[in-house]
Amino acid sequence: MKGNGNEYRERGAALIGSVMAVLLLSMLGTVSLNLATQEIESVGAARDMAVAQHLAEAGADLVVQWVHDPNSAPSGPANGLFAKRYDLPDAGPSFFDANGASQFSGTADRPDLLHDASRPADDRLLNDPANGWFRSLRSLGRVLKLKVYGPTRPGLLCTVDVTAGVAGATRTLSVQLGARRIPPLRAGVQAGNGVVSRVPDGLMPVWLHWGDLKVKGDMNFGKIEELPVKTAHAPVTGQSYAEMARREDRWLDVWLGGLALFSQWASVPMVTLPPNLYTRQDPSPGLSLDHWDYETMKQYAFLYGAYYGIDRNGLLYLNGIMETGLGLTADEVFGSQSVGDHHGLVFVDTLDQRSPHGDNLGTLTLETEYAEGLFVVNAQVSLKPKGAGKSVPTLSPPNEGSYSLATRVPVQLTGIHLQGVLYAAGDVVVEGRPRIYGAVMAEGRVVGGSTNGEALEVWYNDDLRSGLLRGMPLVYVAPGTWRELY
Repeated sequence: MKGNGNEYRERGAALIGSVMAVLLLSMLGTVSLNLATQEIESVGAARDMAVAQHLAEAGADLVVQWVHDPNSAPSGPANGLFAKRYDLPDAGPSFFDANGASQFSGTADRPDLLHDASRPADDRLLNDPANGWFRSLRSLGRVLKLKVYGPTRPGLLCTVDVTAGVAGATRTLSVQLGARRIPPLRAGVQAGNGVVSRVPDGLMPVWLHWGDLKVKGDMNFGKIEELPVKTAHAPVTGQSYAEMARREDRWLDVWLGGLALFSQWASVPMVTLPPNLYTRQDPSPGLSLDHWDYETMKQYAFLYGAYYGIDRNGLLYLNGIMETGLGLTADEVFGSQSVGDHHGLVFVDTLDQRSPHGDNLGTLTLETEYAEGLFVVNAQVSLKPKGAGKSVPTLSPPNEGSYSLATRVPVQLTGIHLQGVLYAAGDVVVEGRPRIYGAVMAEGRVVGGSTNGEALEVWYNDDLRSGLLRGMPLVYVAPGTWRELY
């Protein structure tokens, strides 16, 4: 019996041990289950946050699209909201008034624009599976509210709040947008030191359609017939002035700081100046030429475009790395294979990579058949493209006094060698008859013309008047403004 008592005690101890082991395993299982549940909830919350972030980004992207193309904004409350409302004397069209205050002045409680999915019409705009703005994100969640109102940080453009419904929960994220203040180009051709011909009494070496020609100093037009007549009845075509029996244009105004000179052998006696010719504008009342700041455009090139150094042979070096064997020709950098092959912002620096002055400008020879982009060249430019150019679909400017897209006429321009903007810190020297759709801006002179009638012919892109520069984002998400509201 005594042995049996020991056996019972051993069995009891084993039973207690087994019970303790079961308890420990149960506790470990419970802890593991709780940890797994928490992990699942954490993953789910992280997923919801990621989805909400995507939806907020989609909301901000939509507003950015409206800013870049106000005509794409929905009709109704948003009509005209995203177009630049102010016209400042020095800066042109602007989102900001003369004191720097944004045109968006609403608050979170009273926004400038509100779309709320609790209203059926707004829900269709936001989430309709066929036409809703956010239909591609329906598998992730629904956008319940989109608000646009004034910025809380001085100098920014607006605030965008997006409320999203994700897996039964709602998230509201907020971002603020800033606007880049690049001066618009309000003229098709601008020359800071005049437009001159290579030969005495040579023909006008610049032919401009659809916009303003602004020139410091005097300008020789040759015969009076060389200056196109401005008339609302002029046909809107892609026809060159060289092909016209009578030169006419609906939008051409010529602004000179000095005098308009005409040859004495003009075939038509001139009694008064043409009404679209404005002389003696400088120094009073002043000839307002647009200017792109060197440091600002250089910084934008590093952030959003391409930056090149230049040597005295005219070779270009990406990121300013001036090493033997790395030099590229202008054609390799500027050339576009087809219409739509846009290079964005291309910035060519001075020889010493400092602010341009008379002694640090290289010479860039541009012979490519077709180039497309925003070309900021801190050098002397020799423009003599080879080849027939490309055929480019365009829109004429709207009728004078109107901003309606409906008044812009589709036009096919042929023989275009450069589409975009050519900015030169020095002179632009023209050989042949290069054709450009966009704008040309020279801090120096535009030099051309010969006995063969060489001339630069430009069709102005009216989008540049509003600061809409293809290849340069107009607005951006301001750093440090991303936040979750609740």
